[in-house]
This record gives sequence, C-alpha cells and structure tokens, in this order.
Amino acid sequence: MNAKTQEKLRKQLEARKSEIESDVSYMANEMRSIGREQDDENGSLGNHIADDGSNVAEAERIVIVTEDFQQILAQVNSALERMNEGTYGTCQRCGKVIGHARLDAFPYVAHCIDCQSLLEREQALRAGA
Repeated sequence: MNAKTQEKLRKQLEARKSEIESDVSYMANEMRSIGREQDDENGSLGNHIADDGSNVAEAERIVIVTEDFQQILAQVNSALERMNEGTYGTCQRCGKVIGHARLDAFPYVAHCIDCQSLLEREQALRAGA
C-alpha cells in the first residue's frame, strides 16, 4: 500500500475514532439523564410501572449500543497501532494483504475476507454448541 493511500485511511480512522468517542460520550450523558429522572421521581417510587419499564428498556438499549461503539473503537485503535507498527493492511491471521476495497469500506479490519468468514463460521459453531 502506498503512503498516500495509507494516510487517507489514517485520516478516515482518526475521524471515525473521534466520531465514536463523541457517540460514547452522548450515550453516557443519556444514561445519566435516565438516572436523574429516576432521582427526580424518588427512585421510581410512585412511578407508573410502564414508566419504569420504559426507563429500563432505554437503559438496556444504551448499554448495548455503547458496547458496540466501544468494540469498534477498540478495532479502530488497533488499526492505528498496526499503522504505526507497519503491519496495517496485512491479515492478522494468514499474513496475506487485505483487499483495498475491504480497507476502503472498513479501514479498521484486521483480517482478509476469507479469514473473517472463517472466523465468523467458527464463532457461530461455538455459539451453537
């Protein structure tokens, strides 16, 4: 991969990192907001059961979305580390070059499409066992 292409991908990764960090911060504020609402309403005493259920469902949604963001953020940080180490664009499993189109679409990936497919199949088999 030439330096110009790698620099373009680095900028995409850094922009994505900033965006995810902002999203995680937003989600943390949303979670605090749910907590304040509960405090303002005496810790759900006297609330309608449907209101409590809505708050719990919203808190669960926020946790799940935040976990997804943090997982992608870890992948982005790992990709930036691989760039610094000079191993970016090489599959972490088989050592082959990751396709340019794949890196353009998902600049944080660590595996070529073949290895990623294999890893996902193995994961599905383990989950089903």
